[in-house]
Amino acid sequence: MLKIKSLLSIINLLIVCSISAQQVTISGHEPDYAGREIVFFSFDNYISEKEIKLGSSTVAENGDFSVSFQLNDVRLIYTDLDVFLVRFFVEPGFSYHVKLPPFIERLPEERENPFFEKSQVYMQLLNVKNNNGDNIALNEELNLKIINFYQDFNLIHDSLAIGTVHRYPISLLDSIISNYKEALPQTDNRYFDDYAFYRSGLLYFVAQRGGIRHVSNEYFANKPVLQDHHSYMELFNATYENYFMQFGRADNSIFTIINRQSSFNRLRHLLMQDGVLPNDTLSELVILKNIHDEFYADRFSRAALLNILDSVMVYSKIERHKEIASEIRSKTTRLLRGFEPPDFSLYKHDSTLVSLKDYKGKFVYLLFCTTYNYVCLTKYKILEDLHRRHKGWLDIVVISMDDNFKNMIDFRQTSEYQWDFLHFGNQPDVVNHYDVRIFPTAFLIDTEGKIVLSPAPVPMPVFDPDPPPTTNLERILRQELINRRIWHEYVSRGLIVN
Repeated sequence: MLKIKSLLSIINLLIVCSISAQQVTISGHEPDYAGREIVFFSFDNYISEKEIKLGSSTVAENGDFSVSFQLNDVRLIYTDLDVFLVRFFVEPGFSYHVKLPPFIERLPEERENPFFEKSQVYMQLLNVKNNNGDNIALNEELNLKIINFYQDFNLIHDSLAIGTVHRYPISLLDSIISNYKEALPQTDNRYFDDYAFYRSGLLYFVAQRGGIRHVSNEYFANKPVLQDHHSYMELFNATYENYFMQFGRADNSIFTIINRQSSFNRLRHLLMQDGVLPNDTLSELVILKNIHDEFYADRFSRAALLNILDSVMVYSKIERHKEIASEIRSKTTRLLRGFEPPDFSLYKHDSTLVSLKDYKGKFVYLLFCTTYNYVCLTKYKILEDLHRRHKGWLDIVVISMDDNFKNMIDFRQTSEYQWDFLHFGNQPDVVNHYDVRIFPTAFLIDTEGKIVLSPAPVPMPVFDPDPPPTTNLERILRQELINRRIWHEYVSRGLIVN
């Protein structure tokens, strides 16, 4: 009977999802983009900001393209157009005919610059139809409403910023915010009304008024948790930033509960005691956000934070929170020592498809580089000698970030470097998975496929005749092998000349 009930629940859930999900279509005519792929993304959640691909289309020779995908609710989506990051809101069941910004390709030096910032722009809409095929007046469309909303919002935002700097009376700052909130628009679009309402909450931070308790009571307590609403989550992230640390100023038992006890239930109970977080859903979401943020701040035990994440994945009654916890765990551990790094399947210089798992059994020095970057070229010279002397137990693998696969092949042939070159082209998100922000970036992976150094040092000459290693990287590798008690084994097998 229990199995039948479970099966019926799954069937009902599938029926509900199929009814609520509706198609979104985005089309355009862009001859300048002919032959290029247009990909649209959104966030799976606004805490770990996991990127999800919604759909893609290769622009035809005549410039036409069309992308369709299913959505359950309104989403902010975006597409990366090299120098532009184009974003806009889409509603389920709607069709959008759009105009892309002019195609501009990044210069080589811009591609090499880890601090290069794309210009963020709103998509230009030419025509919008609803799910009945009726044209929507552009001035009534959600994106134009939001753009027009910002004209008034920015005036209030700037006046509060000026008032805060010039120390306007507190009563005046409160009055400005109160009057603005009372005049917020009420329309027939629920998403827009919520957008304007939660955006107004950011004014308290500009005016340095209210604090966590006030904003939480005003905007989050006894209200639905809108985890996929852009404006809601932006205010949520601002409100509960560093909440563990701020809570700890009043009650330092939070440090014991996290660092020593690693107890999810006790942590949730503690945070709900002061009334700021009145329910399980909100308190759990705050816990997930702060675990994610504190993992990078390094103010709490990472092992303890991971244990609490594991508890959320087991004990939370909210399926979405289990998914977010799993994503946070994957994101925060994928480049940690002792964990398996993200796998990949990339084409090698001989056009065979290889994955990271294919290199198990040897240590792997994984290097992200190009064939034209000056620093990379200097490191290749040092790696050549390293490869010659240690190829018996160490594989050097370069993931080439060259735009052109053929350039990588030609470079390897002319340079006669004997290690593997892989091209990132068929899996471009590998650079994001490894958080590569500058070339060269390297990682050291052990024989079991787990990270030893993240990032690993790039090789530098050591002008010291004793001991034998001639680079800083070799010294680190030697010490790693000694620590693992396999140095003498490798020497006895003739893989290392001691």
